[in-house]
Amino acid sequence: MEDLMKLIIFACLLFWGKVFAAPVHQNQSGGPEHIVIINSAHPTPPQVAEVLERLALDASHSDVRHVYNNSAFSGFAASMKSHCLNLLANMSDVSIVEQAVAIQRTSIIKRQSSLAYDTRPNAPWGLQSISTVSSVKGSAQAMDYTYSFASSTLGKGADIYILDTGIYTEHEVFGGRASMAWSYDGNMEDVDGHGTHVSGTAAGSVLGVASNAKIFGIKALDADGGGWSSNVVAGIDFVLQAHDARKANRNDFAGSVLSMSLASGSTVQAITTAIEAAVQAGVHTVVAAGNDDKDACESSPSSSGGTAGPAITVGSVGMSGKVSSFSNYGNCVDVYAPGENVISAWIGGPNMVNSLSGTSMATPHVTGIVAYAMGNETLAQNPGLMKEWVRMTALQLEDGTLLANNGVQADEGEGMLGFEKIASRSSFTAVMVKQTNPAWKMPKRATSVLESLMDCRRKAQLHEDMQYLRGGRLCNARRGTVKRALEAVDAVATTISRLLDRLLQPAQRTTLRDDAVLRDMIYESR
Repeated sequence: MEDLMKLIIFACLLFWGKVFAAPVHQNQSGGPEHIVIINSAHPTPPQVAEVLERLALDASHSDVRHVYNNSAFSGFAASMKSHCLNLLANMSDVSIVEQAVAIQRTSIIKRQSSLAYDTRPNAPWGLQSISTVSSVKGSAQAMDYTYSFASSTLGKGADIYILDTGIYTEHEVFGGRASMAWSYDGNMEDVDGHGTHVSGTAAGSVLGVASNAKIFGIKALDADGGGWSSNVVAGIDFVLQAHDARKANRNDFAGSVLSMSLASGSTVQAITTAIEAAVQAGVHTVVAAGNDDKDACESSPSSSGGTAGPAITVGSVGMSGKVSSFSNYGNCVDVYAPGENVISAWIGGPNMVNSLSGTSMATPHVTGIVAYAMGNETLAQNPGLMKEWVRMTALQLEDGTLLANNGVQADEGEGMLGFEKIASRSSFTAVMVKQTNPAWKMPKRATSVLESLMDCRRKAQLHEDMQYLRGGRLCNARRGTVKRALEAVDAVATTISRLLDRLLQPAQRTTLRDDAVLRDMIYESR
């Protein structure tokens, strides 16, 4: 009997692990591709490798397409079946599990031609449109327009990342400033041409806005201009890592701009999250509104802009200043820019150009403006403040549309708040007096005297109306009635200041003098 008990105990020990051990999950290969974003707000967020291990996967597995691992967000994209999705659904440390969706560039293709740029110093109509208060007239195919700018730096020190179909870096307009930095499939060639066209408008010589900026191609779309949302998120992941590396070595670095001329058929939470993380990390992000003549809040990445998010969403206008018939619109759009019959660089040869239309063409105009405005360090370091500046310097048209402007407004030498056109200087003169608390992140705070000053000047420029000067609001308006009124107010203010010197405490006097200094700064270009 004792021998029998020993035999039973031995058998139990021998098979204990097989009988009572937890079942090991076996991954079933294949399935639809999904994007997984780890919850950074979790008390103990896991590493990507840990989550993959729970699914019996690893970074080298054939089902794993991308691993996202930057300072702002982490996660991966992988082909997974229901058994993996069920496991992920029960992980509290995972915030997003979303099936990858198709993404398309947003251009409407027109025609192709050839041009030698070294003998064509004139600009396309879009560059004149963003640098003047006057309407632009003539032929969109002509290259006889004038681009005005306050600083010859033209984006020097800015890194522009074009997330698109790639860049034909050998084109003459790039002058060695363009390079391919990343591709979803390892192929660095722009076969479609869309990314090259966008890059030329953003930063090409002759054709571009910020013609001294560096341009980096982030290829997330294929030869037909299509792709998957997982590739887009992977591209943003690369940009964040590159931005962090550049910040660590600030030599000749002003800041980073991410330009996305693409659209999905619906909103994509993974793209929204990645964009928010990028902006939070300091990457200025400019996106296309889309070409479906519908509310831009209904698709990505356009839904990340306007009043809904931190990106700058751009719609399209034609030469007449009217919103393009194809352009998306609504509260998610910040500004509109030239997007019809835009001439820019093309593939096939170092002198090739193409004329395209779409919000894809409007977007790089604003991308270039942002890179150009990075000549001001305050704007360069604060994407929220930059977004506000872009909206504030835009011209309000009759229908309320905000038309993007680089702040020069080269009509009778006038400038706008933030940047003044000064003939004797090559650098920016900036007056930025307001910090931004975006509505999507923080509650609106009380309006300050300096905020009122900015608002007053903007409105006075549009209306030249004395009512905006009442209530102690002082602003720098256009020449004419308002300027004379301000001079009169200054005279009265001097008398009042002398009286207040006898009555107020030093701290109070300091505040008044700060306001006076600000007013002097605004006038210094007169």
